[in-house]
Amino acid sequence: MNAGFHNKFLADLDFKPYCAHNRYMGRLKYILMSFLALVIFSSPALAQAATLSLNPSAGTFNRGCVLGVNIELDTQGGQTDGTDVILIFDPTKLSVKTSDITNGKIYQDYPGNSVDAQSGKLSISGISSVSEPFTGKGTFATVQFHVLENAPTGATLIRFDFDPNDKTKTTDTNVVERGTIADLLSSVTDGNYTVGTGSCVSQGQGAAGTTIGGQGQVGTVSATPLPTKVPLKELPQGGIFDNTIIIAAIGTVLTIIGIAGLAML
Repeated sequence: MNAGFHNKFLADLDFKPYCAHNRYMGRLKYILMSFLALVIFSSPALAQAATLSLNPSAGTFNRGCVLGVNIELDTQGGQTDGTDVILIFDPTKLSVKTSDITNGKIYQDYPGNSVDAQSGKLSISGISSVSEPFTGKGTFATVQFHVLENAPTGATLIRFDFDPNDKTKTTDTNVVERGTIADLLSSVTDGNYTVGTGSCVSQGQGAAGTTIGGQGQVGTVSATPLPTKVPLKELPQGGIFDNTIIIAAIGTVLTIIGIAGLAML
């Protein structure tokens, strides 16, 4: 074996493992990048989901008496520029005037309320200031419905005009996200009531509500107190759980790559 062949043989021994190592690490890098791209683009967006509810949402209210209802807004962390609420009620059982609507304090401006007594519809709009959007929980408004003296007894519904399947609809109830025209409203809680014939003293009334976070002032609730409930531990939100799984998966892949890299050294 001459010296030239011997040197070439030794060079091949040194070079081939190096090339194989580079090819192996290149494939691992490609797999990692593909995995990360899949995780990033397949992860669901963590959109905010605001809610609106009537408080109280049930109860018996008698003929000739007042049914006071708070409209409660919870932005669930989302920043809002404004909210439009449209309520539908039965005009054969309930009546209301614009003077029966008391605006809340969570928005700086309530540009105008309207009532269509014949069709049984009322609308309330609130707008935040340019520099201070509302985020948190609070009473959007309070409405004093009057139960008609000749109202038929039995069930009656006060509901939000809201279509959860059409986020582009702007003529129904909506909660507008800060700086966009996106509707954050995801669910509503309507009011299911019963018209009775007893005295007004025996029935509960709506209240002045509370505000948590954002603008507004804290009020008090004057409705009949309910039994205290033991709070349940809240489960993690789906988005947080998904992110935990993703981070764990990425950590596993990086660990495998590290072990494989050490084995090739």
